[in-house]
Amino acid sequence: MRSLAPVLRVAGVLLILPVILLAARFGLAWPPAPQTRVRLASPARPLEHRSAVPVAVAVVYVAGAVARPGLITLPAGSRVAAAVARARPRPEGDLVAVNLAARVEDGEEIVVPVHGAQAAVPRPAKRGRRAPGRSSQRRSVPPSEPVSLNRADARALATVPGIDARVAGRIIAYRETYGPFAAVDDLLDVAGITEGSLARAAPYLQP
Repeated sequence: MRSLAPVLRVAGVLLILPVILLAARFGLAWPPAPQTRVRLASPARPLEHRSAVPVAVAVVYVAGAVARPGLITLPAGSRVAAAVARARPRPEGDLVAVNLAARVEDGEEIVVPVHGAQAAVPRPAKRGRRAPGRSSQRRSVPPSEPVSLNRADARALATVPGIDARVAGRIIAYRETYGPFAAVDDLLDVAGITEGSLARAAPYLQP
């Protein structure tokens, strides 16, 4: 047995030697090296463009005693003094009459008056013309005797206080449609007759 030991060793070396040569040729390692994961860095995100915040503005119109009348654009919340200064007020401009401390509003018109300027005085009405608001019709004279609701015509009914020509026509139409009035209070069924007008007309009426 001792004589066979060297032979077995040589045979083992001869068997392992081809495996080592093949591994060296094909790049194989024994034992296999542990695999390491390589984490790729994520590409950098492009910076987002920040949209510029719009600035609120106010557009006003400056007129009057200024050297540069016209439209002026100012930041919202500016004072009237800034708008007037941009328009360059003239020496005859009365800045005391303008509230320079007020804040401007978009679409506002700022007028710088002239020193000593007065508001326009309304012209008086011409003679011979009736003042507006007064009726051109003369007031009718109340009847001296009671007027019959069932027999009087529209002209006679229109002389009664509280009854005009239009209501008198309605009374005639109501009478022809529904028959004679049984009492003066039945006038409340006619369009245009109110409690007040009936109170004024009742002393001059009879069925």
